[in-house]
Amino acid sequence: MNCFKILHRIKTGKEGFMVFYISLFLILWLAAGFAVGMKQVYVDQLFDKAVIERLEKEANDHGHADRMIKQRVLYIAAVTVSGFISVYYEMKTIPQRRNIRKIEKNIMKLNQAKKRRMKRK
Repeated sequence: MNCFKILHRIKTGKEGFMVFYISLFLILWLAAGFAVGMKQVYVDQLFDKAVIERLEKEANDHGHADRMIKQRVLYIAAVTVSGFISVYYEMKTIPQRRNIRKIEKNIMKLNQAKKRRMKRK
């Protein structure tokens, strides 16, 4: 019964609104980071074998980097805590990804043209 009175005071007072908005902000912060982490790991295939090998070559000097590279859950947790910062950097890379897709399409067209030439011979 006493807990309900305390909760009622928090809800009705100015402190209650402040706590409510801070908690709402933190929930949104963590949800945004979690969504970006899940997208990077499972949609973008960040932990693909080729990517892991490249990251391991770059991280030869850092012993702690291996833990971060190999454990998906640890990576998702770190991105979750970073919140909207990770969302910002994810949005910042969109134009670069578009350019990469254009380059990949051009390479595919060149490969198809090469196959056609090989079939003619």
